Amino acid sequence: MNLLTKMGAYLGVGTIVGIISGLFGIGGGVLMVPAIIFIWSKEPKVAVGTSLAVMIPGAIAGATRHQLMGNIDWRIAAGLTIGAMAGSFLIGAPLADKLPAETLKKGFGILLVISGLKMSGVFDFIGAQASSLMHSILAMIG
Repeated sequence: MNLLTKMGAYLGVGTIVGIISGLFGIGGGVLMVPAIIFIWSKEPKVAVGTSLAVMIPGAIAGATRHQLMGNIDWRIAAGLTIGAMAGSFLIGAPLADKLPAETLKKGFGILLVISGLKMSGVFDFIGAQASSLMHSILAMIG
């Protein structure tokens, strides 16, 4: 993979992550955003912004610890950071400001459900079943 392709991937992935992060405040926000909404009765826009501000010190502390353990690839981190900052600042946060609170709540909920299903292996199971079905059909055809 050449440098231009790598940078494109870093910026692309970073931008997508930045958009989602800026829109939903994910990361530690998976727990923080709902807590701010339900415990302190804040609007989703305030919960997202607050969650992002709260995560900064935690992210710095976690990254510092991981650096001490040698667990950071700074080339990848630098490329993703540029895209994440641009995506969050230019698209995610402004989009979150324009969307109705209900849309943000529902979008955040859908993102959590899909993430949970993916992490639990449900999609892998469905993919394996579909593949098995296709092999059976092809064997019957011929």
